[in-house]
Amino acid sequence: MFDFLEENIASGLCSAYQYAFLKEGRLSGGYGGTFDFDSSEKINDLTQFDLASLTKAIVTVPIFYTLFASEELSPDEKIFRFFSGAGREITLYELLSHTSGLPAWLPFYELVPAEKSAEERKKEVERIIFEHQSAGRTKCYSDLNYLLLGFILERIFSQPLDVIFEDFCSSNDLHSKLTYHPTERTPKTAFSKLRNDFPEKTVEDENCWFLGGITGHAGLFGSAAEVVGYFDGLIKTDWFLPAAQKLDFAGFDRPEGNDSNYGRSAKSSCSGHLGFTGTAFLIDPETKTIAALLTNSTHPSPDKPERKERIKKARQQFFDALFFDRSHA
Repeated sequence: MFDFLEENIASGLCSAYQYAFLKEGRLSGGYGGTFDFDSSEKINDLTQFDLASLTKAIVTVPIFYTLFASEELSPDEKIFRFFSGAGREITLYELLSHTSGLPAWLPFYELVPAEKSAEERKKEVERIIFEHQSAGRTKCYSDLNYLLLGFILERIFSQPLDVIFEDFCSSNDLHSKLTYHPTERTPKTAFSKLRNDFPEKTVEDENCWFLGGITGHAGLFGSAAEVVGYFDGLIKTDWFLPAAQKLDFAGFDRPEGNDSNYGRSAKSSCSGHLGFTGTAFLIDPETKTIAALLTNSTHPSPDKPERKERIKKARQQFFDALFFDRSHA
């Protein structure tokens, strides 16, 4: 069913893959490959991958959803409550939904002096972000939105984000092993010029690493089964789906057309997210089908020939196998 994943190893797209899916109440999964292209040590079903931007949808979005559901915060809350340097009246919803008008990305590890402390670096990042704030509210997928959201959570809870996430999982009986602090070996990702090495047990994203490896936009590690189990637990709470539906799943992707990363026929009512390292998940809230595909496609470099097209095809093949309605083929 998933032989194409082995083919992607043979073609050099990734050195390792892992997948899991929950369908009709049954959890299944698989894995293959090694920790890097020069290693003979095979991964297993417990190996944790760099989840990259899945962090946004796993950590940051659900924590804000529960704050909205409990009415501790409003989606229309203006962020100048948390940032004195914020100019235009950006709302929490605009950050979550990528409609704040902030740019997609900035190289903070080049813009902020390395000798500054972690907290000083965050202050500088805030200042730089608001210097780049536009006058409009255009839709632009932006890491900056989720950097700010992570900072906001740390101010609300007076705790670092990793502790906030652990407490969130505990209070919702999620029993999650997803973590910002992997202890076992992880598949290597892209070579880091900043660190002069391949990240292993540490995040690929240079901005996240520069800020301590714990941010609202990246830094989380986990296995495919852990991702699926986490969302299964969220769906079973009494607040997650009502809050998500009220906000039209802000912070998640919706499959569009018949050529998306989520396959040919995933319904627009499905929600998911993609990660730069080659990770993805998709949820059908109606059937409670949940699927996750993890790879290290950026190893040894994200610039390998046609990587984006190749990982897109792998994702399509994976999600089509699970979500394609053959009665309408």
